[in-house]
Amino acid sequence: MDRLRDGRPDRRFFMSLRDIAFWIRSLRADRKLARYRQQHDVGQAFELLHRNMPDPYGATFSYYRYQRLKYERLLALLPARRYASALDIGCGLGVFTRMLADLADTVCGLEVSEEAVRRAAELSRSHANIAYRQADIRELSRTVKQQFDLVVVADVLYYLFPLSEQTLKLIRDMVIEVLAPGGVLLLANHMFVGLDPDSRLTRKIHDCFRWGASLHLERERWHPFFLASILSKAPGE
Repeated sequence: MDRLRDGRPDRRFFMSLRDIAFWIRSLRADRKLARYRQQHDVGQAFELLHRNMPDPYGATFSYYRYQRLKYERLLALLPARRYASALDIGCGLGVFTRMLADLADTVCGLEVSEEAVRRAAELSRSHANIAYRQADIRELSRTVKQQFDLVVVADVLYYLFPLSEQTLKLIRDMVIEVLAPGGVLLLANHMFVGLDPDSRLTRKIHDCFRWGASLHLERERWHPFFLASILSKAPGE
């Protein structure tokens, strides 16, 4: 039984009947994104998706239980400490970024879509410690020049299809580079039954990070329907 950040057991069911609409919306968004990918790279495809489908994955819709509980369970996995700085890579409209704002002195949200960055900034006007930037995770070492105590990479990497072994290792090494010594990395990706192609890709992503130099796997949890890993960077690395 997993626990909430206050130590209470988390006995909440992960979704309601209303969440069927959430999955349908997400499926439609992925299909639209796939059509854009036929003629554009991933960055341009996400820009078109956010311009033509506000909140494509329904992240800001409070009546969907699944996504809200998912974010709360991700937060509960983090070590109970105060972070000086946090980086949320692939932050979308900043829903999880705003939740991180309670745990860190400063939070930076990175998103490949300029339209998503604009809307995330509007939604975060009451959070003075959050800043957003347009950036591509594939160019992380060029666009991010500082290190962070907490780095989040949630539901990002499987969109870099096809994700080659070389590209995955390059991104992993760039993420390690922006993670401060002694810092924490939260990695999360969709995972269903573990046997389908998407779940096998998630397993490949998480295994690649746990084998990264200077990273140590602190814990790993599977919830319906995602896999989350907490990794720490060795002090002095």
